[in-house]
Amino acid sequence: MTRSEAARRTRLDAEDRREQILAAAQRLFATRAYHAVSTSELAAAAGTTRTNLHHHFGTKRELYLEVVRRFARLPDPPAAVGRGGDVAQMFDRWLDSVEQNRETYLSMIGVSSPRRDPEVEAALHAGMRAWEDRLLAVLDAPDTERNRALVRAFQAMVSAATDEWLRRDTLDRSDVHDLLTRGLLALRTEAAHSS
Repeated sequence: MTRSEAARRTRLDAEDRREQILAAAQRLFATRAYHAVSTSELAAAAGTTRTNLHHHFGTKRELYLEVVRRFARLPDPPAAVGRGGDVAQMFDRWLDSVEQNRETYLSMIGVSSPRRDPEVEAALHAGMRAWEDRLLAVLDAPDTERNRALVRAFQAMVSAATDEWLRRDTLDRSDVHDLLTRGLLALRTEAAHSS
């Protein structure tokens, strides 16, 4: 171990060490795909050892699952969609997070490949269900199957629009921001028909 590695490795309690590992993993997975990041790199970025990483998370896959679970959470929405500015601010914060965690997000929306991981898919499904709940609350819309279906359709558009921005480079961030903001406001009008 080099002197700089020894200087970066400090004694932390278990919860602080776990958080340090998660933060480092999120940074690495944000810029590189899962398969391109080794456990040695994860440990070095967290200022710890591979043994310590395995102690806290078991495997690289378990660590990645925890990063996905955390990333799948949305920023707190505004209280209601009374003003378009609230929605615009909500999507601005969310797009900041997506942009800062580009590779993690792209790997999440690409999970529908034939080799999909059921646990990653379950974490994403839980995150999408939380989206449904939050967006229904933001829209102040009744919790009906129709409104949940409308929100799921909106979610599909969100995934497609961000893919066009991040992977295909056919839309830019402002295009996506505008589309999502206008789309959610239109969804509020449509969901009101269920009342």
